[in-house]
Amino acid sequence: MPAVKITTFLGTSPKISPELLPASAAQIANNCKLYSGDLIPYPQPVIVDNTSRTGVIKTLFILRDPITDAKKWLSWLTDVDIAIASKTNKDEQRFYYSGDGVPKVSNYELATTGAAPYPVAAYDLGLPLPTTVATTVATTFTTKATASFFRDAGNIATITTGVAHDLKSGSIVSISAFTFLTGTYNQAATTTITVTITAHGLPNGVSVSLDFLSGTATDGNYVVSNVAANTFDVISSVSATTSGNVNLSLTSFNAANVECTVTGSTTFTYFSPGFQIGTSGTPIVFTAAKVDIGGLTQARAYVFTWYTPWEEESIAAKPSANLFIKEGQIVTVSNLPTAKPTGNNFVRGVRLYRTLAAATGTEYYLLKTLWFPTGLASVQRTSNVSRVALIYPHNLAIDDVFKISACTVASFDITGGVVTDTIDEYIFEYAQVAGDVANTLVAAGTLYHDVSENPPTTTARYWGDSTYDFTDDFDSRTLLDILLTDDYDAPPENLQGLTAIQNNILVGFVDNTLFFSEPGAPHAWPAKYAVNLEYNIVGISTISGSAFVTTEAYPFSVSGIDPANGMNTARIDANFPCLNKNSMVSMGYGIVYSTHDGLAVYSPGSGVGIITKLLFNNDTWTSTIDPKTVVAEYYGENYFASHSTGAFIFEQDAKVGSYFVNVDYSFSASIYDAIDGIVYYISGTNGDIYQWDDLTQPSVAMEWKSKTIITKEMLNLGAARIVADYATETQVWDTDVQLWNSTLEFWDAADNITFYLWANKQLIFTTTVSDSNVFRLPTGYRTDTFEVAVEGDVRIRAIHLGETPLGLRTA
Repeated sequence: MPAVKITTFLGTSPKISPELLPASAAQIANNCKLYSGDLIPYPQPVIVDNTSRTGVIKTLFILRDPITDAKKWLSWLTDVDIAIASKTNKDEQRFYYSGDGVPKVSNYELATTGAAPYPVAAYDLGLPLPTTVATTVATTFTTKATASFFRDAGNIATITTGVAHDLKSGSIVSISAFTFLTGTYNQAATTTITVTITAHGLPNGVSVSLDFLSGTATDGNYVVSNVAANTFDVISSVSATTSGNVNLSLTSFNAANVECTVTGSTTFTYFSPGFQIGTSGTPIVFTAAKVDIGGLTQARAYVFTWYTPWEEESIAAKPSANLFIKEGQIVTVSNLPTAKPTGNNFVRGVRLYRTLAAATGTEYYLLKTLWFPTGLASVQRTSNVSRVALIYPHNLAIDDVFKISACTVASFDITGGVVTDTIDEYIFEYAQVAGDVANTLVAAGTLYHDVSENPPTTTARYWGDSTYDFTDDFDSRTLLDILLTDDYDAPPENLQGLTAIQNNILVGFVDNTLFFSEPGAPHAWPAKYAVNLEYNIVGISTISGSAFVTTEAYPFSVSGIDPANGMNTARIDANFPCLNKNSMVSMGYGIVYSTHDGLAVYSPGSGVGIITKLLFNNDTWTSTIDPKTVVAEYYGENYFASHSTGAFIFEQDAKVGSYFVNVDYSFSASIYDAIDGIVYYISGTNGDIYQWDDLTQPSVAMEWKSKTIITKEMLNLGAARIVADYATETQVWDTDVQLWNSTLEFWDAADNITFYLWANKQLIFTTTVSDSNVFRLPTGYRTDTFEVAVEGDVRIRAIHLGETPLGLRTA
């Protein structure tokens, strides 16, 4: 007597005729998990929160409270793409997104400060172009007269000027009009010449040039000996008796275009080969020499860029009019911005640059970052440590110098304050001897930053305190950072599909054009990096660090680590268009997406193919699924998808091929929380958030219908049994099967399963089963064509069918 045992349950394969399905494949599989081979009902989805947003939500995203780790739900009524592509941390949680107007950037604080729905606030991703132009005035350098000089044994000359010299270390100077020291000489019938010059400052052994103005002594270079305060001897080559006037040459101090090192407001040094003369304690008085700026007269211009606390920098403003000056002349830069530009941006300062000739040509070099004055929000002081919180980021580091003025609590005002600690980007501390003050909100008070060259060693200049002009007297040798933002265009306003790929590059698209950000600079999208494809782009996903780009026709692979060097773009010759970018899901083994013939899959090693080709063809796919409306999510190696007429789960399995199961729960937006391994989704228009597959929830009713079973002989199935995990264990004894099983067995009972039997495609029997005992089937027919189905909310392990209870032994 033939019998049938159905185990290792499979999903549906609509492509295959019901009669030709594999043994345990299904015509209907709804709300059931199949990974174990059993039929396991899914738990009921449970509402876990609400977005506080009504309408059809199309995008869902999660941020976490940095302190409590509680989830904050971000939602949009538009199709938004979200990327994380810069250095961020748990506290900040910065993210970038497109699809909600112009591309934007936000973080936890911006997005969640205030009442839901979130996000509350964001900044435009691109930075505006500066529209003003700096103006400049150069101070004319006044030639300075010397007061004294000396030169040491190492050929370092020190000049003291009569007034402040206005030079900077590194300045190129020219020293002129050093002539001579005058004196007299006497030679008395010997070769020794005694020279008298008041306070000559020469040591023994140096070689000097003497010019004898009268008498018979010969001009030339002589070695000094027998030094006294006002006299010294030199040796002539001939003995003679003569005397007269003599000049000691100082022309070796004259120099053109030498670099000086400033040692004081009226002193500087420079390299000057020559004889040692004078000392720091007893310099040589000489007031006739001149000090002037040296070097070439060169064109100099200034530009500024917008700058944010996130180290984002804009394209530079147009350059100032050229100044034709020498290095070392002081320049006052005016007409700089005094506040952030209009618009939705995070600009809080400017960066100022000047031209400087380099080996590769003239470049703009960074002079200083100038932060706008910032208002105070609150103050407190404990044990002479003041703590200040600001309205905007303070942009300070430990040991930075600052000024606070006009604070509501006046004892917090300070000039020359030094940062001792930075608590976060808004709060810092400094030492201040004053009484304790409890945390107090303040209505007034302003922080100013010191923009002098080398705080705290240089005299502080607080930008914006009384003026927004900038004095450029900086040492050009210390300027190192070149302006790099010439091509930092803002992203297109209608950019879509924002995605992060390798090397911190963002990519997006408009129509058939791909756009790329500068690596590590998500705000900068050089237009020259754009790549045009043959077809309009649908979506972008990331695999192995590269971009997989789907279009209205062929997909493309795009790879590279720097768009400046070109991105490798290759068309994949498989005409599988993507019908909805929200169907694109990275599944580990590849990127799966909805196309006309089923679900396509791409992997770098295998290219593109139809992963559901054994389950669907074009006819059955489009009649079963609305492929243009598929939105999907990754969940536990499952492709969980919703569409306009339903929802389904697809699972690739190396042993049996794949599973396809329908589920009753559709959604408009979803997210896989990789931290908790949970899928959340939105269904309906009231903003409720559901958790999928929460095992603590009651099971939903599942349905499974077998293939059409064809037996070799015409027969009457008369007995059946459903092995399942019923709720309670009850001892049962089935006398109908005593002949083949005389052992007491324990089966679960109490839960109900509905069993259906079809003969010749006609439903002939329905019953409710609450335990694993054998039950009778109707008699009075014979056929070779059967189908069975089960519905229930408990795990089903097997279905046994036979002509008689005894015949079930062979199942």
